[in-house]
Amino acid sequence: MVHSKLEQREGCSACYLSRQILERERMILDVGCGKQKRGDIGVDYSRNSQADVICDAHHLPSMDGAFAEVRSYVCLEHSPNPLHFLKEQKRVLRHNGKLTCETDNAQYYRWSVQKYARSQHENYHKDHYMIFYPENVFRLMKLAGLKVRKWSYVKQQSNKLDLLAKLLIGIGFWRKECIFNRFTVEAVKIDS
Repeated sequence: MVHSKLEQREGCSACYLSRQILERERMILDVGCGKQKRGDIGVDYSRNSQADVICDAHHLPSMDGAFAEVRSYVCLEHSPNPLHFLKEQKRVLRHNGKLTCETDNAQYYRWSVQKYARSQHENYHKDHYMIFYPENVFRLMKLAGLKVRKWSYVKQQSNKLDLLAKLLIGIGFWRKECIFNRFTVEAVKIDS
């Protein structure tokens, strides 16, 4: 049975994903794609997104081991259960499949500065459940059955406040990790 794009988004996600997966050898899934899909298939909880499939990232409508790669950009911090979120991404990964996860950095100076100034960061959303230190994400990935291969801080555009932060880092008042608002972790599925 052929489903329209609307039907695929509304109620037949599994049919759509299964058909897409069978048509290609190497599929990339973007979990929490929002308005900028970075893969072959995008899934998101929001109907106001560019997702191919609307679903909860904790319950992906896909068979086990279907994807060669899963990407998740600034999504983990929106999860009420980050371990289950990562386990579900692992479930849909093939053996030795790659997971790329980018999330907010808890060490970022603006989270603290703006908290004390009683204002919010311009990209802060009320649906952030938590933000992470890199070590927290490494631990979660290990518990989920993933092996971290590499990670890095994400560089961002500088602004005037960053100059002050760099000065405070230079004199040893803050740690250098405070200048990065996000970090990316790449891991692989190690069991079958």
